[in-house]
Amino acid sequence: MSSSPKHSVLALSFWRLPVLLGLGVFVLDQLSKTAILRHWPMNTQTAVIPGFFSIVHFRNPGAAWGLFADHTGLLALLSAVVMAAMVFWFDHLVEGFPERAMALGAVFGGIAGNLVDRVVHGEVVDFILVYWRTFQWPAFNVADSAISCGVTIFVLSSFLRQQPTAATACPDDAPPAGEPPASSP
Repeated sequence: MSSSPKHSVLALSFWRLPVLLGLGVFVLDQLSKTAILRHWPMNTQTAVIPGFFSIVHFRNPGAAWGLFADHTGLLALLSAVVMAAMVFWFDHLVEGFPERAMALGAVFGGIAGNLVDRVVHGEVVDFILVYWRTFQWPAFNVADSAISCGVTIFVLSSFLRQQPTAATACPDDAPPAGEPPASSP
């Protein structure tokens, strides 16, 4: 069975917003890191909201919290593999839920941003520092934020949204809701 042209357009438009979000995350991440590289000396801290939020310039050769710091090449390869898997299994992962599509777009853009850092600099540029009294979260960046938010939204959606069942799912060639079936020749 083949999809009608209208279904192809709908499928294509379902990709459009996540791709734009991923691209936006990537561009914002790279622009912000470029500003840090040009204007903040390494290992400096400038308080934006004293006692809570600072701009810093740190480098992280590893993953979250500096894990696997001696394996930057492996982390870059793993990032590329995860990105390819996300594209290949996008429809299966999303299952028609728009929030999952957007979550994957955010995660993809974040992974791409940190991958560029690993390839170009050999480490990831981190510049956001959140702290309160004696508690200090490890420095992070726009890409890390997008990955964390995207994963959180995806997991919440997976637990909170009911999966379509065979009884409620529409076949591939069914018309979108509210439209009459196409007449056959």
